[in-house]
Amino acid sequence: MGELVKAGNVRALEFWLDRLLPKRSGRPIELQLPKIKSASDVPVAMAAAAVCSGSITPDEASRLVHLLERYSNAIIASEFAVRLQNLEAQVQMMIPLKR
Repeated sequence: MGELVKAGNVRALEFWLDRLLPKRSGRPIELQLPKIKSASDVPVAMAAAAVCSGSITPDEASRLVHLLERYSNAIIASEFAVRLQNLEAQVQMMIPLKR
C-alpha cells in the first residue's frame, strides 16, 4: 500500500490519511459550565470545559466522562476497602478473645 502512495495513487493516499488523521465525529459546542458541588462533578466539568474550548467534541467528552467516572469509582472502592479493614481491626481489638 505504501508503494501505491509513493507512486502517486490518490486513493491510497486518502486511505492512509484517513488512518493517520481520522476525521472527528461531532462538533464542538458552547455551553455553560456546571458548578462543582462535589468530587463527582469534576469529570463532567472537565469535559464541558474541553468541549467549550473546542479541544474535544461532545462525543469525545461523553467517552471521557465515562472513563473518568470509572477511574473515580475504582479509587472510591479502594478507599472503602482500606477503611473497612481498619474498622474490622478496631472491632477485633474491642471484642475480647473467646477461648
